Amino acid sequence: MRAARLAPSRPRRQPDFSLAIVNIVLLLVFFFLITGSLVQQGETSVNLAETSDLPLERLPRPLLLIDKQGDMALDGQPISADEVAGQLGPDMPEALYVLADSKLSADRLMALTTRPDLAGVSMRLVTLHIRPERAP
Repeated sequence: MRAARLAPSRPRRQPDFSLAIVNIVLLLVFFFLITGSLVQQGETSVNLAETSDLPLERLPRPLLLIDKQGDMALDGQPISADEVAGQLGPDMPEALYVLADSKLSADRLMALTTRPDLAGVSMRLVTLHIRPERAP
């Protein structure tokens, strides 16, 4: 008997998954392109809250009211932006609750929140839920 010659074995190649990964990424890109175009422009609009009658005694304190012109009142007393930190006192509260008019420009609100004299105070925006009026 002759000894069978064993052919040298070829090294096994590891499967290449890069093509599958590229395909998955391309499918995800196409998915997001298609679904992003399905959203209508009107669907992403935001209706801002409106308040007609506000019971101030039920809101948290200290409460800073800001109207659309930028005039302020701290707990019902008129105040300027420079006086806010002084009126809060030396022992600053943990949080200052801010109720701003929906027509107030964002620049004015940001100017208040970035004041250096109010750096240690956490500002929390107060929002109100408007109940729809029911027809009789």
